[in-house]
This record gives sequence, C-alpha cells and structure tokens, in this order.
Amino acid sequence: MNVEIIRDYFERVAPLPHIFGVYDCCTFVVETLLYGFDRDYRDALRYFDRRSAIVRLRAAGGLREAFCDVLGPEQLIADGPPGSVAYFEPPHVRGLTVQKFVGIIMPGYIAAKGDGCIHRFVIYEHLTGWRTD
Repeated sequence: MNVEIIRDYFERVAPLPHIFGVYDCCTFVVETLLYGFDRDYRDALRYFDRRSAIVRLRAAGGLREAFCDVLGPEQLIADGPPGSVAYFEPPHVRGLTVQKFVGIIMPGYIAAKGDGCIHRFVIYEHLTGWRTD
C-alpha cells in the first residue's frame, strides 16, 4: 500500500461530483486499487459513461455480481487487509441516495466516494466484500 499516492489521489478526487457511470463508487474503488495498491481491475470493472455503466452492470446482474465475477464469492472481510473491497449499506448520510455500494478498506475505516467528498465509514463486524491480496 502506497500511503502517499493514496493520500494524493484522495485529495485530487474528493471534490469531484459523484456521477453514475463517470465517477462513482466503482470507479473510485478501481482507481484506488490501481494507484495505491498496484492492482489493476480496469478491464473488468471500469466504464466511462452512464450508458456503458448500465450495460456493464446489467450484464453482470448488478454491482455485487460484477465484483463477484472478478474477485470471486463475497465473504466476511471485517478483518481484511487494506485494499479489500467492501460491499455495504451506508448509514444515513445526507445526500446519499444509494442502497448499497462499494468502498475500499483502509487502515481503520472504509473509504467511499461521495458527492464532492470521500466518506469514511466504520468497519463493522459483519462487513462483507472481497479481499484483493
């Protein structure tokens, strides 16, 4: 994990608006894994606009299924290492309208892209997702 690159990346993308298909939770996770952990899932999980996102996610059966296609079965990851991908329902946060989304496990928290910010969520005991190590 390259902490300096991740910090620079988070600072650069935090002010960006959340736009489904352009810059959203999936894009954030894929790019964090690429830049901060040297793990490249762009070919399998990245899209570039709303239309390609809808096509990709529908073909997979949804966001969860798209990650399962690439990273294998969902599992408990509360004790997973940084760089693991969390699939979770966020607590009530002003401006969030999604039911479930993905974030990246960082030391002590889950980082997830919000609208003009990066949210930090608590890692809870029954958290599920995928290890990428």
